[in-house]
Amino acid sequence: MGSGLFSTQRARVPHLTTGQSGIAGELADLRKDISTVLSPMTAMAIDEYTNAAAAGAADLEAAVATTVAPRIVTTFLAGGIAKLAAFPRNITLTTAGVTPADAPATAVVTGTYRGAVQTETITVAQTATIATGLKPFSTITRVAYAAADGTAATISIGVGLGVGTTQIPKSRAGLVSPVREIAIGVAVTTGTLTAVGLYTPASAADGAKDYAIYYEYDATV
Repeated sequence: MGSGLFSTQRARVPHLTTGQSGIAGELADLRKDISTVLSPMTAMAIDEYTNAAAAGAADLEAAVATTVAPRIVTTFLAGGIAKLAAFPRNITLTTAGVTPADAPATAVVTGTYRGAVQTETITVAQTATIATGLKPFSTITRVAYAAADGTAATISIGVGLGVGTTQIPKSRAGLVSPVREIAIGVAVTTGTLTAVGLYTPASAADGAKDYAIYYEYDATV
């Protein structure tokens, strides 16, 4: 199976590619030849992350006490917004407080990634720990908490360890994996890449480390 290169391209002047002879026939044959030659080839992308910022549990909102009524957050800290703008990142929700079990069951995160609006429902921890989102976000516009069980828990909104890719990785035989991975000037095989485009380096970003990944992407998306 090919990568789908040029699978979404269409003729700009369709009537010139529909004939069986003359210029139309030659153009139609050329388009078919290009598709035949390129379709088995791999569509490769290279993403570089220079000085990616460290994760922060309260980058987007400091710890706030839970409320029994549903709560919606639409204003976020500038530092966290800047981290998302530099590279798409996953979102974290850190539960703490006197009674962490008071935390709501879920929170729905809304934002954008690769220019499209997306949402993610994160299961909030009801113990003193971190719930980690699985999707990268370039922007965040809203976090909607379900009703909490009480007011003695706190939750902060942060930026996670993962960074987003510019393309959607291709799965082969059920596996998504970088073809080559470089971390801090050394070829490694220790990071993870997911089907939604979240790369998590094994050596956590700290604002000084550089990473690069080569990966096959899905050209039909």
